[in-house]
Amino acid sequence: MISILIPVYNQNAVPLVKALKDQCEGLDIQYQIMVFDDLSNDETRKQNSELGHEFGVNYLELSENLGRARIRNRLARMARFKHLLFIDGDSGMVKDDYVKCYLDQIDNAEIVYGGRIYQKKKPNDSSLVLHWKYGKTREALPLKKRLLDPYLNFQSNNFMISAWLFGKLKFDEAVEGYGYEDLLFAEKIRNVDAGILHIDNPVIHLGLESAKDFIEKTKNAIKNLAKLNAADELQNTRLTKYYEKMKGYGLKNFLVKYYRSNQKDIIKNLTSGSPSIWKFSLMKLGEYDGEVE
Repeated sequence: MISILIPVYNQNAVPLVKALKDQCEGLDIQYQIMVFDDLSNDETRKQNSELGHEFGVNYLELSENLGRARIRNRLARMARFKHLLFIDGDSGMVKDDYVKCYLDQIDNAEIVYGGRIYQKKKPNDSSLVLHWKYGKTREALPLKKRLLDPYLNFQSNNFMISAWLFGKLKFDEAVEGYGYEDLLFAEKIRNVDAGILHIDNPVIHLGLESAKDFIEKTKNAIKNLAKLNAADELQNTRLTKYYEKMKGYGLKNFLVKYYRSNQKDIIKNLTSGSPSIWKFSLMKLGEYDGEVE
């Protein structure tokens, strides 16, 4: 009936897998859980190795790092069932009927996205606050807001798709590193006139990264976006919309100049325990301008 596909990179996926397994067993359905480790560190592999002994779980340690797009495509190629449920390895269960909520939608849509949330409490580690704050503000959208633009508000952390449609679309393996592979995938969905059904079935995002790492990954994502935008493959994103809006208001050059003149202080704020999301947006605007100018 369903293949649950979990890419893992330096994350302990044991609690997630066991929660999913318990839910599937309780539903008395045909299922498989596939966990592919994308060349994690030794500690992570030691933690996750017990998954190889769990009935109904296929655990594989890859010998090379495939990246976010390639590992998802490989998981899908090796899946047995007609419906694929992708869940990021740094996710935590929120609902006891999570799997059932997806199965209830099998006949209603080819693609279903459940959403994501973040922990309510601010992290004690100040280096994690930027990622947490950004996630709560910009990614953890309630169902009502996600429905305003089902494609723009799609993320690849938690979704179900029919195997035949995924085989037709796939993730674009030309996108290197971190960033925008999910929106590019959503654009492919739009281009084949397939709808995305949004439901209230989130997982909690547990894998917070340090501000330094999050900033570097964001810069890599912006490089990807600039290339995709130049090739007319991806234009409808929050950043490109914001960029064009500021150009239209005649504010783009002023904001970019301000960012470049105050870059050191802005990064200092972003790596503090009280980062400004506006300054993070300003950084993204300035970095994007540097890529497209």
